[in-house]
Amino acid sequence: GRDQGEGGLRMIHAASIHETSQARELRRGTLLDVRTADEFSRGHVDGAVFMPLHIVPLRTSELDRAETYYVVCESGARSAQTCAYLAQQGFDVRSVQGGMSAWRSAGLPVETGLHEPASR
Repeated sequence: GRDQGEGGLRMIHAASIHETSQARELRRGTLLDVRTADEFSRGHVDGAVFMPLHIVPLRTSELDRAETYYVVCESGARSAQTCAYLAQQGFDVRSVQGGMSAWRSAGLPVETGLHEPASR
C-alpha cells in the first residue's frame, strides 16, 4: 500500500550533522565517506574511512558489525543508498543528513588531501 514511504528506504536511520560530530568527538562511531577520491581529497572529516560507494560491497569484510557507522557523501543521496545496503548486511549504520555540504555549512573542520598530512 501507500504506507511504504520510500519503498525499502524507510528503515534507514538518519543522523544530523550535530549528532555525527558529537559521536565523533566521543569516539562512539566511525565515519564512512562514500564519495569519489576527488571529492574526498577536496575536503573530508578527519579520521573518516574512505570507501567509495561502488567498492563498498567488495569491502564489507573490513567493517565491524559491533561498530556504528556514520555514512557520509556530498548531499545525502549516496549515503542513504550505502546505508540501505549495509543495513541489509546486518551493520549498524546512520546516513548523515545533508552530507559534507551540510558539514561545511555548519563550519565544522575538514581535512584536504587523500592521506594523513605528514607530521611536521
